[in-house]
Amino acid sequence: MSKERNIPDDAVLEAAAAWLVRLQDEQATGDDWLAFEAWLAADGAHAVAYDRIERLSHELDAAAPEIAALAAEAQAQTAHSGRRPRQGPARRRTVTRRAWMGAGAAAAAGLAAVLVLQPRPYSAPWLSQPSTYDAPVGQTRTVQLADGTQVRLNAGSRIAARVDGATRRVQMADGEAVFDVAHDPRRPFLIRVGDQEVRVVGTQFNLRRRDGRLVLTVRRGVVEVRPLDDRGAAPTRVTVGQQLVHLDGAPDSLVRTADAEEAFGWTAGRLVYRDAPLSEVAADLQRRYARPVRVADAQTAQIRLSGVLTLDDEEAVFRRLAAFAPVDVRRTKDGSVVLEKRG
Repeated sequence: MSKERNIPDDAVLEAAAAWLVRLQDEQATGDDWLAFEAWLAADGAHAVAYDRIERLSHELDAAAPEIAALAAEAQAQTAHSGRRPRQGPARRRTVTRRAWMGAGAAAAAGLAAVLVLQPRPYSAPWLSQPSTYDAPVGQTRTVQLADGTQVRLNAGSRIAARVDGATRRVQMADGEAVFDVAHDPRRPFLIRVGDQEVRVVGTQFNLRRRDGRLVLTVRRGVVEVRPLDDRGAAPTRVTVGQQLVHLDGAPDSLVRTADAEEAFGWTAGRLVYRDAPLSEVAADLQRRYARPVRVADAQTAQIRLSGVLTLDDEEAVFRRLAAFAPVDVRRTKDGSVVLEKRG
């Protein structure tokens, strides 16, 4: 293996295949995910190998219907000839994912085909006949999808979802939601949001997209994010205690450490800000209290705010905001709230 060029050898490819199987197992734990992240970080060739094995898995997913048809045809021909099949599809489907653990790289690739003989979701059109779920302004809402995944929508958010026997796909425009994704290695959970695609198997994370800015914070498991217009790009992996920030159209995303409890604070009636512009605070409050809230001018909009707003009584919230930010709160005749820079 050449560490300088990050070229994986067969042993590294074999290890990558083992990791793919291990993390898709129902018994995978948080320690497994952390060990996987350590393995990735140990050598640049490890990430290259894992991406290659994962890409092979995706390609086989797309070809699964054709492979299944060919296998069925071969089995029918063998049965007609009266010969006993050496290894028909039924036998192949009994091969467990753990068989990868002792396989070489070439054998692992062969076993990948065994694991995708049944049709998978990737050839289906995105979100044909979806169900839509929304939380109106002033309210939050929790929904449970058909696979057991729970989605908690923040006020003023909407998703479209198609979750059935073959597919787990969601599309979200502007909005915010906590996804607690049911573990199902045979059906990765895919979310299209802005110009990115989020891919998970089973994890919990907060996903927010407002005004072209995506922020994803992971509380459990590992989440992969990749650009929609470059399917061959290596995914950006975000794990426990990390946060990804991406602006629509930007070539790269920022991954940083973060306190997941802060990002999840809205689910407990708290808005946590760290050097956020007042314009963002005003937009959040407008969605939560179903009344027009705006800043008086561009200068006021750029006031930076750090702190915690507890979302209880509306009047109390605006009083607290005026107490620790240099703004005055003015109410107009039509019931709107205007935030003005003090002094």
